[in-house]
Amino acid sequence: MDVWVDELKHEQPLGSQSTVPGFFVRSTAPTNIEQDECKPDGFLPTIGDVVESLYQNTKLNTSYTGLVIQIHGYNTGIEKVNQGGKEVEGRDYVREGWQRTWEYLNQHDPAIFGKPHSFVYLGYRWPSESVPSSVKNANKGLPLALKLVLWGGFLVAAIGLLVLLIFASPVIDAVAAIVLMIGIAAAMFVVTLFILRIIVYFRDHYRANNFGVPDLVEFIRQLDLSMVKRHLNDSLFETVQKEAGEGFNLAPDVLAKAVRKTWEAIETQPGLVSVYNETAFSLLLPALKQSSLASLEDVVFLKIYASFVCAEKPAHTTAAFQAAAAYWDKEKRIRLTFVGHSMGGFVTTQVIRILSDVFDPAAIGDSQSLEKLPPAYIGRTFALGRLVLISPDIPLSTIVSGRTNFLRSSLRRFEEAYLFSNEGDLALRIASTTANYFSFPASTRTQGFRLGNVTVNLDSTKHNPFRQNAYGIVNLQELVNDTPSPLLDFIGVQTLDRDTRSIGQEAVKKREALKKRSSKVDEESLATAKSDPESIADLFTYLDCTEYRDVTVYPKRDNQEINVLICEGQRSPLKFFDYATLLKAYVDFSSDPGKGVGVDVHGGYFYGRLSNLLIYRLAFLGFQGLLDSLVFQPPIELTESSDMPAALTAKLQQAKQLPDIDRRKIAVEALSWLCEKRKIQVAASPERYRVDVLGRPRGEARAKILTQAQPVKPMPPMK
Repeated sequence: MDVWVDELKHEQPLGSQSTVPGFFVRSTAPTNIEQDECKPDGFLPTIGDVVESLYQNTKLNTSYTGLVIQIHGYNTGIEKVNQGGKEVEGRDYVREGWQRTWEYLNQHDPAIFGKPHSFVYLGYRWPSESVPSSVKNANKGLPLALKLVLWGGFLVAAIGLLVLLIFASPVIDAVAAIVLMIGIAAAMFVVTLFILRIIVYFRDHYRANNFGVPDLVEFIRQLDLSMVKRHLNDSLFETVQKEAGEGFNLAPDVLAKAVRKTWEAIETQPGLVSVYNETAFSLLLPALKQSSLASLEDVVFLKIYASFVCAEKPAHTTAAFQAAAAYWDKEKRIRLTFVGHSMGGFVTTQVIRILSDVFDPAAIGDSQSLEKLPPAYIGRTFALGRLVLISPDIPLSTIVSGRTNFLRSSLRRFEEAYLFSNEGDLALRIASTTANYFSFPASTRTQGFRLGNVTVNLDSTKHNPFRQNAYGIVNLQELVNDTPSPLLDFIGVQTLDRDTRSIGQEAVKKREALKKRSSKVDEESLATAKSDPESIADLFTYLDCTEYRDVTVYPKRDNQEINVLICEGQRSPLKFFDYATLLKAYVDFSSDPGKGVGVDVHGGYFYGRLSNLLIYRLAFLGFQGLLDSLVFQPPIELTESSDMPAALTAKLQQAKQLPDIDRRKIAVEALSWLCEKRKIQVAASPERYRVDVLGRPRGEARAKILTQAQPVKPMPPMK
């Protein structure tokens, strides 16, 4: 397997135990293909440690077990330092970020660490590179033909300039000027390619797609297989643990880990498993005696090994394997949640595309029906839980139904989906959009924007009495009245000329055009354009953080209330000079985050107090869990704020004693007020209100959205 695993508590232990086990998973692919794959120094935990944490959670918690995988974005390389004349890896800021996140989960949010045996957290690193890339390597990798064009262009331009300076003839000057421009154009063409190389966007995209995605897919596949094998070996481990523990005063968790590690060391060596060979086994002891097992005596491992040799092993037959896989029934499956930032959103969606079961009958439509309600199941043990995208670097068309939305069959499988975005995200608005201009097949500027640039469209709120609040949950009253409008009416992309702001309007134009060509067939679903009523956009909840203002943990600005993602004094919609000011602030921050100046327009979500709470509570607890936590583990704004409406304060004081539905209705009001106070605009999915507040069946609510209330025919029995 092309990843290696380490425990996040390895560097900064919080104590002997942590409520949320955390692991750092890294792809071993190098940044350049000529380099060797990345190998860790010494011995590290294996995938077995992740499996054991998940397996113990499933045994101790029968209601919910989750695996949350967080994936970083573009321009996140590992620092390079010179050591003894050799370039080696220095600080890994991605790992440090995952470390801080794990500490936050275990120390600072009681709503999460107050649920033991419920979650495992993974921070995944794919092989990214920092801007600027090595100029030396870029020059060395420049093809010979381009070098000839570059230097030839400079030479031709120099000749043209020299002729201009020497001769005074108008004809010669005109020819020389043309030659000069041709030379400069040729040289600038190569210089442009060189610049695109050193900003590493295309290189990162290649590595994410060809290394990051397949390595994570394989890791999840191996997790799935290992979980089944772990259950298959459960009785064997219990027997060996009971026999080997006699005569030793060992903590149960240490003994269990020693038993598991010993089996991992010998299971692939049939000669050691069937016949006791102390000499051969002793060669494995240095690898076994690591971390918390380092202090164990050799005799402990030898006794464990002897017990394995004597014990009856489970039969690894197809029937036994299927029986072990049946342990994870529909209720016991582990919920797989992804938190993807920037290009990490691209990695996430590509991983789900690969893992989805395209042959599932529920995922296949026909020319008469769009009744495709695929289940969330992944493999034998997992089910897709929540998708949290933060400034994702994926196409805008992801949330619009149609043939061009190549992700819709994957996104429908998640139980919940959330999008954090902001209008001032210049990393996407300039860098990503410009880079994708060369390759993304769009004919308009708006469609070339990325999903992370989506904003809640205030223009659609002007003439509807139900949409009076600029901040908070802008469609809350419609949800309460059970008359929700399509969410495409609420969202859009702000452009400087504002000619194509509303995605909803664009979608309406598209549907009207398709009606005139009713014979046109959607090649993916085999449904005609005339009968394409599904709305992927309505499955998402949108959190527009453009004007988000909060207490932050920005360096040297701790506990100061500032604009988190834009400059002080700016408001949406942003104008040209706002973007210019914001660009300078972003450059100031990116050049040295520790200076305490500037704004992180792309990753500032992780510096705000409320945004952090929302991201991780939605990922770990879901929308319903978030609502409950606002009542039972409220943030400081709900307990110490003096400007909360008196009516809401009174409701919150009574909420704990109320039935679930009534309590969650109050919690939704509190959430809307929180977001309004912090100037976050939210367009909430109707599914979230119907399922997580009103308690309606998820399948019924999902079918109503995806089929627009058309009756869903039962699937024919399989023959």
